[in-house]
Amino acid sequence: MDPAEQVFEELLPYLETLDSQIGGLIQLLKDKHITTTEELAQYARQADQASNVKERGLRVRMEYLFSNAAKRSA
Repeated sequence: MDPAEQVFEELLPYLETLDSQIGGLIQLLKDKHITTTEELAQYARQADQASNVKERGLRVRMEYLFSNAAKRSA
């Protein structure tokens, strides 16, 4: 298993937990009539755009770290 796969495997349980918690919060907001699906969708789109930028930065950083680790072990 390469390092990226190992990191993903270790993160997966935390991501699944986070997904469940977010789902619960969304349902609470809707049940209490604090927000609507349309309002949530707008915020989700904005968060997705910000996340894409962060993800690109993280991906570049991880590739740099993994390539340096591979060079050192070679």
